[in-house]
Amino acid sequence: MFKNTILIYLILNLFFTTQGFCAKFYFRRIAFLPLKNISGINNIPQDIVNHIAKALKKKHHFDAVLPSDLEDFLLRNRVRRMGVITQAQAQGLMRQFGVDGAIITWLDLYDKGENPKIGIGIKVIETSTGTVVWGNYVSLTGQDFTSFFGLGKVTSIKQLSNEAIKRLIKNFPSSFEIQTASRVEKTSFAIERFSLSPLVTQGGLPVVASLRLVSLLEPPKEIALLLGGKEWPLEKRGNGWWKGEIEAPKRQGRYFARLKLFMKNGMLSFLDTATSLKVDNTPPQVRLSFENKVFSPNRDGIKDVLIVFPELLVPDDIKVWGFHIYNQSGEIVRQFEGSGDLPHGLAWHGENDEFGRVDDGIYCLEFRCQDKAGNIMISKKTEIVVDNTAPQLNISVNIVKKKAKFEIKCQEENGIDKWQLTIMDKEENIYKMLEGKGKPPPMLESPLFEKKGLYFIIEAFDLAGNKAEYKGPLITQQITTTKPEKKEKVPISWDYNF
Repeated sequence: MFKNTILIYLILNLFFTTQGFCAKFYFRRIAFLPLKNISGINNIPQDIVNHIAKALKKKHHFDAVLPSDLEDFLLRNRVRRMGVITQAQAQGLMRQFGVDGAIITWLDLYDKGENPKIGIGIKVIETSTGTVVWGNYVSLTGQDFTSFFGLGKVTSIKQLSNEAIKRLIKNFPSSFEIQTASRVEKTSFAIERFSLSPLVTQGGLPVVASLRLVSLLEPPKEIALLLGGKEWPLEKRGNGWWKGEIEAPKRQGRYFARLKLFMKNGMLSFLDTATSLKVDNTPPQVRLSFENKVFSPNRDGIKDVLIVFPELLVPDDIKVWGFHIYNQSGEIVRQFEGSGDLPHGLAWHGENDEFGRVDDGIYCLEFRCQDKAGNIMISKKTEIVVDNTAPQLNISVNIVKKKAKFEIKCQEENGIDKWQLTIMDKEENIYKMLEGKGKPPPMLESPLFEKKGLYFIIEAFDLAGNKAEYKGPLITQQITTTKPEKKEKVPISWDYNF
C-alpha cells in the first residue's frame, strides 16, 4: 500500500476494575456520524457515509440512523469534532435515538487525479460505555488494480471509493465483545490519533510512534509505549502530541501496542491503542512456472509469447516486485515492475524496454520481490530461448511402381517438436496422413492413389513454434519418372504390281 501508517481515531475509557467479565452484544440500531475529513480536500462527497450505512444494513439487517438525522443532536450537544465523541455524548445518542452503537468515519486521503487515491477508516463505538469495539482502515490507488498487461487501472475516483468501502466493511462482525466492570472511572482521555510507522518491519529496526491525546481533565505527566515486553518513553511535543522511536522486537510475530500513563497524583493508567506491529523476518516464498521457455515472437499464432506464473507459497504482504530479462552479456533488455499483489501471470512478447524486437538467442529471466517488512527474495535465473528461424527442410521424392518414397533432411538448432506428411487433392480431400513427435525419419513411404492432381505437404515445427513447409505435386513426379510403353511397329510391304 502506498501509505505506511494507519491513522485510527479512537476514544477509549479508562477502566479501574475490581472484577469484570466480557459480554457479547448484537447491535440492532446504529447511528452514523457525519464524515470526518482530514484529507485537506474540500469538495468531498458527503454521501460516502450513506453508502457505508446502506452496505452494512444490507449485510447485517440493523436499523441505521443517518447523518442527516443527527444534525439537531450534534448542534445541541456541541459536537464539533466528528472524529471523537465522549461517553456522555454516546449515551445521549443511545437515549435519544435508541442506538446500540455509533460509527465514526474519517477520510485522510482523497485525490481525483489520473491515478486516484483514497484512504478511509471507520470505528465502532458501543454507546452505553463509549468504548471502541471495532475499527478498520483501507488505502487504495488506481494503479493497485493494474494487470501485467498494463490493463485494469482504475481511473474513476467513484469506482475506487466503491472498492474501498467494500474492503472496509468486508470483515465487519455481526456481534461485539464488550468488557463490563463493577467499578468504572469516568472517561479522562481520548486518543484522537495513534500510529506506528511502519506497521510491518523486520526485527530490530526503528519504528516511530506518534500519539495525539485529548485530555478531558488533567493531562498525564508522562506517557510510555508498551510493546514486545519493553517500555518506551514518548516525548511530549505540545498541543497534545507525543512522539518517540522504538526498536522492533527481534522475534517474528505480531505485537499489540498499549499506553502507560503516569498521572501527576502518582496513579498509573493504561490504554489500548487497537494497533499492532507485525515483525516479519522471512523473505517471500515464490514459485515460478513457465509456458513456452523456447518461443518465437513472430505473431504467427504459435508459441508467440513467454508466460511466467508467480505463485506465493506462503501468504505475505508484497511491497514491490520485478521481472528482469538479461541477454548473454548480462545486460537487462526487458524489465517488468510493480507494487502490491503479485500478478497472476506475466507475458513477454520478445520486445526490449524500447519496444523493439530482440535478436534470436539465449536469455535469462530473474524474479525479485520485497515484502512490506523489507525482506527480499531473488529467484534463480531461468534460461529462455528466442528463436524466430524456421527449420531447414529438404525433400526429394522418388516414384517407384505404385509407391512414393520421400527422402527427408531436416536441420534445426533447438530441436524439432513434431512433423506431418499429408497427401491431398486440389479440393483438400486427404488421402494419406503421417505424423509424429520429434525429428522426422529420413525416409517415408506412401502408396500412390488412382487420382489425378494429387500433391503432398511435409511440415516440421521446431520447439519454438516455427514451421518449415515443403509442397509438391505427386502426378508430375509420376510422369517424369515412369517410362512410356513401347509400341509395336507395323511391317512395311511394297506392291510392285501397279
